[in-house]
Amino acid sequence: MGIFQRSSRAAPTSQASVARQHGIHWPLFASSALLCALSIVIFSLVSSMVAWLLDQKHHVHTYQVDWPGNPTQINVEPKNLWTDQGHESNGLAVYGFFLGIFGMLTAWRMRKAGQASRSLTALTTLLLIGTIFSLSAFIFVFVVTYQTTGQRIREPIAINAAGLNYPAEKWTPETWFRAILDLPLAHGAQHAQIKSRVRNMEAWRWILLPLLLVYITASYIVVTTWLRQRRSTTVRASSAGSVEKTGAR
Repeated sequence: MGIFQRSSRAAPTSQASVARQHGIHWPLFASSALLCALSIVIFSLVSSMVAWLLDQKHHVHTYQVDWPGNPTQINVEPKNLWTDQGHESNGLAVYGFFLGIFGMLTAWRMRKAGQASRSLTALTTLLLIGTIFSLSAFIFVFVVTYQTTGQRIREPIAINAAGLNYPAEKWTPETWFRAILDLPLAHGAQHAQIKSRVRNMEAWRWILLPLLLVYITASYIVVTTWLRQRRSTTVRASSAGSVEKTGAR
């Protein structure tokens, strides 16, 4: 009976010893912190892009294009502007930020007390969902960008559509303003500003790649930790059952 009592007292601390022994809390904390940081960067860049687009639409309205013999005003947005990729990236960033905070709290609990079994299970599920979400966002953003890459704003269409949004083709903000940069804009300051904004759009698109890699890394860490914890729990339960049977005899 005394053996069983000692085993029962040792069980609650074994989870902590497993966590400390393998040091899994540090990789989990680091990957969660990086997930937070990248999510903040993406959210900031996308939000900045949206704010700038709204400013162009409501305050600038048109750009002066000096085609030889045909100076034309072209609206700042085309008729068919694809913005779903920005909304999806923003949603992914918000999800990643709060998931990163939850991951850091889970790692801290595992470091302090080793009692994060429920949190770890929830984190494992949420990270796997986030990985799928991140992969789908990465694929979607790059597909729609490259589908519209290489398009040009054609002078006859733009002149005939003066006062209206450019009607031809579908565009993303990045590919539209990249095409705007190929035009002979009358104001050099506008060209410099648009060029800077296009770089920001390219930046948040490419940051989706390291974000996806962080999701995969964090998922690998929590899944292996969760499996290790499950095996440890099963072994403890089996050992406790054996000791109880021995004590009963």
